[in-house]
Order: sequence, then structure tokens, then C-alpha cells
Amino acid sequence: MIQYTIRDYGVMPDNERYFVGFGLENTANNKEGYVQAYVAITGNTDKSESQICNLAFSGAYAEITGVSGKLEASATVVGSEFLPPDM
Repeated sequence: MIQYTIRDYGVMPDNERYFVGFGLENTANNKEGYVQAYVAITGNTDKSESQICNLAFSGAYAEITGVSGKLEASATVVGSEFLPPDM
């Protein structure tokens, strides 16, 4: 299962776009990814942060699903317990 988290939110230095950073995590195998998406400020100043995040997700859907697909691949050691050998 892929879990989506908003990791970053703000206005770009050019003051023309909002940015939203989405964290993606496959909770079954602990693989993670990150996608940053943008929404124009013009025409969206009356929107809530939640609405901006939804617009950003919709606008970056193809990229997000591409990253999500890579997270679905085989299991990884990332996130597993590591016991070093006796040295």
C-alpha cells in the first residue's frame, strides 16, 4: 500500500507558484519516494492549503504514479533491522 504525506508546502522565491512536496512510502516494503509539484498562484489565491495540495497532486499525478510504480517493485532491505557480524 502506498501512503502519501505532505512533506513540504510554501511559495517559491519567484512568488509565482506554490510548491507542495509529497512523500510516498510503500508500507509493505519500506521503499520511499518524493515528488515536488507546483501550482500557479495566479487564480488560486482564494484557495485553502488543502485545495492547493489537491491541485498539486492532480497536476503531478502522472509523475506521482510513476514513482509509486517503482515503489511497488520487489522487497528491499531498507527499513529492516541490521545485525552486524561479530568483528
